[in-house]
Formats: sequence, C-alpha cells, structure tokens
Amino acid sequence: MRARVGATLLRVDRIGSTNDLLRALSAGGALEGTVVVAREQTAGRGRLGRVWASPPGGLWLSVLLRPDDPTDPRLGLVVAVGVAEGARRASGVSVVLKWPNDLMLNGRKVGGILVESLPPWAVVGIGLNVDVDPARLPARVRPYAGSLAAGGGRAAVERTLAAVVQHVDEVYAAYRCGAAGAVLSRWRDLCVTLGRPVVVRAGARTIEGVAETVDAQGALLVRRSDGSVTRLLGGDVTVLSEQRGR
Repeated sequence: MRARVGATLLRVDRIGSTNDLLRALSAGGALEGTVVVAREQTAGRGRLGRVWASPPGGLWLSVLLRPDDPTDPRLGLVVAVGVAEGARRASGVSVVLKWPNDLMLNGRKVGGILVESLPPWAVVGIGLNVDVDPARLPARVRPYAGSLAAGGGRAAVERTLAAVVQHVDEVYAAYRCGAAGAVLSRWRDLCVTLGRPVVVRAGARTIEGVAETVDAQGALLVRRSDGSVTRLLGGDVTVLSEQRGR
C-alpha cells in the first residue's frame, strides 16, 4: 500500500510554527498526509496555548490529515502510538505514553502531540526532543524535560523522522480502515498512566482516583474512592505512584 503520510514532505529551517504553515497550506490544495518539518520553531505551542520550546536538536513537524471526524479524540492517541513506536525503533529506548498527549522516557517528558481541528482537516503537531541542549529550554521545564539522547538513545534527527513518519502512516491507515480499536490496544500497552493513582485537573475540576483504562472513544476512566467512575476527554494528569518500568 502506498504511504499517505509523508508522501509530500516539506522542509523549512526556521519558522514560527509548522502547524500554522500547514493550516495555510490546507487552504491552498495541500494533499492529505503532507508533512512539514522544521529545524527550529520560534513560536511552537502545546495544548491550551502553552509555549512549546523548539530549538535545534529536536524533531518538530506537523501532519495534515483528513479523517472522517477531525474532532475525534482518538486521533491524538493514534498518532502518539506511531510516534512512540517510531522513536523506539530509531533510538532503541523505551519511549512510553502518558494520557492524553505526552511521550515519556525515564519519567521525563520527551515529546507531545497537538491536534488542531480545521474541518475537514486535522493538523497534527508532533514535538520530540531527540538531542536538544537543555540550556536551550526554558528554566521552568528543565527539571521535567528529557531527550532520547539523555535517556541513552541513539540520537539522530533524520533517522527518527523517517521512523516516525513510517509508523504514523501505518497507524493512521489502520485507523482509517476501521481498526482504531487495535491501535488503542497498542496505546494502552505503551501507557504509564493506567493502573496508577492520579490527580487530573480538567478545567475547574480536580479528580483524584485510579486511572483504570481508556475507553473505545479515547476517554480516560478514573475510579474515585467512592467507587464512582469519572470519564474525561481532556485534562492534565499527575501520576502519584512511581512509574512502572517498561
């Protein structure tokens, strides 16, 4: 089967945001699967409008997708599986996932996924710290940030790009063919959130309990101390117990 993701790949040296460029290209006839990759972003962003530092040494790219439902919350999880599996293959280290959109290594955040819906399109931003100098990151994130290189991985941005694009293409094709359930099963296998006591901050709410699973729609199910289950489609998770080795 011909690859969809990465069949068109555009490279830029320094840009504000690859997501912004791809949003503009989507209005000008860009094909589904178009990838924009930058050596550096000056205005990268994460969820909730947060700043995403993107200096040289990382993998900063965006993918243009046209799923049946661009707002499907499973889309970010599907792409995260492809990124984690691609990073594992390229680096040789055990990158894992934290709900909803983080990529982790040895308890530190090494990447994230941002899905921006622009019906009929979804622009998916991917950030992965391959070998960024920690001094180039904001002081507030240095205690929590990691990289594939610092975690013992083979650090090569181009090799990582090739592997990530290939794996994202594979999982997206499965998702489009009705196999989202199988991809979510792979997500659960990679996840360090499930089975752990957590605190989830979702808007004005704070929910404490045990993260039991992610359901078929991509929502996190948290069982609270009174036995009730809260279903969440977004939020910031703090895992309270020590991360299980994987």
